[in-house]
Amino acid sequence: MVATALQADKEKAPPWPTLRDDLAIFSGPKSHDGLPTWTLHDPLAHRYFRLGWLEFECLQRWAIANPEQIAIAIEDETPLEADVNDVEQFCLFLNNQQLTKANGVETSRRFAQQLKAGKTGFWVWLLHNYLFMRIPLLKIDPYLKKVVPWLSWLFKKQFIVVLAVFSCLALYLVTQQWSQFTHSFLYVLTPEGVLATACMLSLSKVVHEFGHAFAASHFGCRVPMMGVALLLGMPVLWTDVTDAWRLSDRKQRLTIDAAGMIAELTLAVFATILWTMLPDGPFRSGIYLLASTAWVLTLAVNLNPFMRFDGYYLLADGLDIANLQDRSFALARWRLRESLFGFGHPAPERWSTGRYRLLLAYAYGTWIYRLILFTGIAWAVYYFFFKVLGLALFAVEMGWFVIRPMLKEMSAWREQIAAHDKPIRPRVAWLVPIAALAVLFVPWQSHLIVPGLLHAQAQSTLYSPQPAQVKKLWVHEGDTVKAGQILMELTSPDLDFKIATAQREWAELSDQLASQSLELSLARRNPIDAEAMQSALAELEGLRAAHKKLTVKSAFPGRIRDLSDVLRPGEWLAKDEVLGDVETPVSTVVAYAEEADVGRLETDGAGRFYPEGGDLLPFGVRILTIDKTGTRQLNLEELASTHGGAIAVRPDAERRLVPEQGIYRVLLQVENSEAKLPMTVRGRLSLETPPESLVERVLRSAAAVVIRESGW
Repeated sequence: MVATALQADKEKAPPWPTLRDDLAIFSGPKSHDGLPTWTLHDPLAHRYFRLGWLEFECLQRWAIANPEQIAIAIEDETPLEADVNDVEQFCLFLNNQQLTKANGVETSRRFAQQLKAGKTGFWVWLLHNYLFMRIPLLKIDPYLKKVVPWLSWLFKKQFIVVLAVFSCLALYLVTQQWSQFTHSFLYVLTPEGVLATACMLSLSKVVHEFGHAFAASHFGCRVPMMGVALLLGMPVLWTDVTDAWRLSDRKQRLTIDAAGMIAELTLAVFATILWTMLPDGPFRSGIYLLASTAWVLTLAVNLNPFMRFDGYYLLADGLDIANLQDRSFALARWRLRESLFGFGHPAPERWSTGRYRLLLAYAYGTWIYRLILFTGIAWAVYYFFFKVLGLALFAVEMGWFVIRPMLKEMSAWREQIAAHDKPIRPRVAWLVPIAALAVLFVPWQSHLIVPGLLHAQAQSTLYSPQPAQVKKLWVHEGDTVKAGQILMELTSPDLDFKIATAQREWAELSDQLASQSLELSLARRNPIDAEAMQSALAELEGLRAAHKKLTVKSAFPGRIRDLSDVLRPGEWLAKDEVLGDVETPVSTVVAYAEEADVGRLETDGAGRFYPEGGDLLPFGVRILTIDKTGTRQLNLEELASTHGGAIAVRPDAERRLVPEQGIYRVLLQVENSEAKLPMTVRGRLSLETPPESLVERVLRSAAAVVIRESGW
């Protein structure tokens, strides 16, 4: 009966899968704990899998075709501990990765389902690829095999020594022309410089990719393809060096990882030497870019370990952790779930304490970096495209790359909570998400920060009406004056001479016109002389009016500010030279609130003005008026970003300052009108508003953007 039951179970069990004949296995590097590893190569998909000792022993006994007997054989013949579940899980992994043959209808059906699930629709494909799309161009492996033997000297220690010598030479030559080197960037901004810059940057990136390709081919790896990748629409080169996974020597893999940057640094060294020898011109400008800027940008971008650039592979191979991101993410998700809910699930992998902490820090750092990066990309696509498409791409970017992963993780929480047989008890770690939710949803923001400018309610700048000499000064800095009060007296000998000349001319014409009435022959000239006399009189009145302006008076009551130091009797003044200012003692503040925030402000609302620089203490203000329509042109240059202000603007064709975002002008009055304040001070205002949560603010800002961009 027992034999019959075992035979029945054997008949019900699914057929044991057969491994594909084209798979290849290589010896891999030792793991961080000293155990041997192997690398399994799938040539059809051009993928590599790192196998441990247990998985390799399973493959060694795969022909047994029974998981129980395989586990028993491993325990009997090796020091490893194995059970049926380990063998079955490895078998499932091979099936899911399509590394086995299709045996029977059921297996073929499963492979067909996997193939169908792997296919995506056009829109899903576009979502995955519109930010980064690879276009294969060249199959360069045959050419590399011909060229690489001639370049083997690049991978010897002697080359590093020679490069170090040339680097010292380049540094010495630059120090001899340091002033010219630091000021050569200005030529890059010319049309010829921009063209040379584009050519040199392209050359730099070609050298970078060929550095990876030559290094991989030198160590015996196949480089099947080079091509162009569209990164946010910008073309960048890429090289397929996946075959480096077959290398068991970690130093060789690290060399391939760093070869691109080393190639660019080598190019920069020789470009620096060449720059010191070339005459000025577009070519020298392009060489300057290679020597000064291109390699710095390359290091800044490629050494970033949070994206899958050179820095990531350097870190992964340096730590000898294959699939660093995926494994660290799995560990971080497990740690997060266990901290919040305590499911009691085993960790995905066992790590030493140091590596455990490092992987967690790397995973959380990558998540934070990606959140910032994708949010920034969302804003970039919003601004770079026309408004309807930009708004749609912004929503897609935030929804697909930011919100979707969060919802997916929350869905996994819900499934595991439902499958958990014990009630979830409150944990200390819950305080973190509770605090985050409180920050997001509790209305705690009761102040609005906006840029503003303090200036006098009325201000008049005094000018010298024409070249003149100071005769007498009646006021001093800070004096209080009345409307019409004389501030200073100026004199102009040239103007006095013109007035005297005009008076004589008018008197002569008057006498001449009076004598013409006695003689009939002269009376005929009366109309002409009368017109000349009227012209002379008009000129005389204009000169007298100009002379009257030499007595400078105050147009309104106020205080004297910024009185010129040259206002001393006998000093000469140029025409339109600034003499000082008269301002009213009452100051006002002009502020600008964004479109999404202006609805929170109310007339007569209170606030405080915080001047820049820290020399002036903050003071209270109160809202007088709020504009009903948005500001189309910013008239206060002090607040514009082009003059160091906080409001982003762009000059239009007529050089007017147009705000980049919708803003509304807010006029405020200083509460303590008796305080002596500077004439003009830039600063920020903290205005009291009804409490609001961050979520409310984000939703209101989003609604304002949608309404503005849709043209409703």
